[in-house]
Amino acid sequence: MRGLKWLLGALILLMTLGAGYQLVGMLLDRAHYPPPGRLIDVGGHRLHLYCVGKGSPTVLLEAAAPGWSLYWSLVQPAVARVTRVCSYDRAGLGWSERGPLPRTGERMARELHRLLNRAGVSGPYIFVGHSLGGFVARLYRQEHPDDVVGMVLVDAGHELELRQAEFRTFVNAGKTMLPAIRAMTILGLPRFFASFDRLPPFLRLQEEKVPGKIRSMLRAGWLRTGYLATVSDEGNALPETLEQVRRTDPLGDLPLVVLTATGPMWWPDMPGAVNPDKFKRMWLDLQQDLTKLSTHSRQVFADQSSHFIPFDQPTLVIEAIRQTIETVRRSSPSPPR
Repeated sequence: MRGLKWLLGALILLMTLGAGYQLVGMLLDRAHYPPPGRLIDVGGHRLHLYCVGKGSPTVLLEAAAPGWSLYWSLVQPAVARVTRVCSYDRAGLGWSERGPLPRTGERMARELHRLLNRAGVSGPYIFVGHSLGGFVARLYRQEHPDDVVGMVLVDAGHELELRQAEFRTFVNAGKTMLPAIRAMTILGLPRFFASFDRLPPFLRLQEEKVPGKIRSMLRAGWLRTGYLATVSDEGNALPETLEQVRRTDPLGDLPLVVLTATGPMWWPDMPGAVNPDKFKRMWLDLQQDLTKLSTHSRQVFADQSSHFIPFDQPTLVIEAIRQTIETVRRSSPSPPR
């Protein structure tokens, strides 16, 4: 019994030290990496918005499910040379504060609308939606069709993806891991390993594409205690988000580019239960179906990219945005600048 008490006491001490290490690390990160943009209240919580460049239409960058504004760090500066371009952090990600539940696509789109209004960022807009961000883009356009004049879907999700067995296996594998990883994050274990550059391939393959300063800021965002909680919240709301997207209208003749990842590895650390060949065929079919959303669409294949095209082949994203801007400006009676 005495030995058991010593062991229990040692565990409690280590957990306390780990939690303190995590808390101090987050406080230091907050001091070292202030938000590059503005924090704007959207009704009980603040969202981070970062806009650069001048001109019209305004390009809005909507990040993937595990990402935030920094996921566009290789894209946004180039687009800013052509027009005004804004990235932002959904509630609970990056520099933004946690928001109310459930984290459905409709809630995210409405929060973005309030963010743009309160920041004075007027349209027209070209939406660029990566992965989950594609759902937010389509839901925003459903509510405000006159404000959206073009769209680029970057390996975006499809409303029927959870009806596919391979995709369900992929999602469920991630869900089973999240609780354990969240617990370890609270105790500072990922932060400790990151201090020795020991990151899982999923994160390492993302950060190695960006400059050192951005790399440090990405790590700070990943290592926030609330980061995985928000990822989990968005994942839990995914079935409802898909149902919301299923009820949206087609895009008519809206200029649309569907950018699809076809590289040899779609997802780093793909769960072993997922058959990569079946998954790739399924994903390509869904991506092809997205081109039917508009009568004015085209598909571009990113043959050197994983799902994270903005990191792997940012020039393809930049070019797709640039061409969409040119299309919109040509179609305008008085091209906006």
